[in-house]
Amino acid sequence: MKYSTEDALKEINRRAEVILKKRERRVTNVLATTAGITLIALFAVIGSFSGAGALETQSVYGAFMLSAETGGYALTAVLGFVLGICVTLLVKRLKNR
Repeated sequence: MKYSTEDALKEINRRAEVILKKRERRVTNVLATTAGITLIALFAVIGSFSGAGALETQSVYGAFMLSAETGGYALTAVLGFVLGICVTLLVKRLKNR
């Protein structure tokens, strides 16, 4: 079957769009996975440096892993991290529109 030049260009553009969408989806999945791993690592670092154990009394915000002195800093770090992820996803979504 012979294609006209216009049909061939439309097909090329359609296939290129499909390839770009697949790539963007893959990049978004990798970034989301990386953000999740980084959040887990952040919790692990906060837990290891806090010096509080499960056998001690509860500290700020009802958490066992935070001492009373580090509660505000840890909460600020986690909120900043989550806010950064939200802003990044919002910018990416608005850029695609």
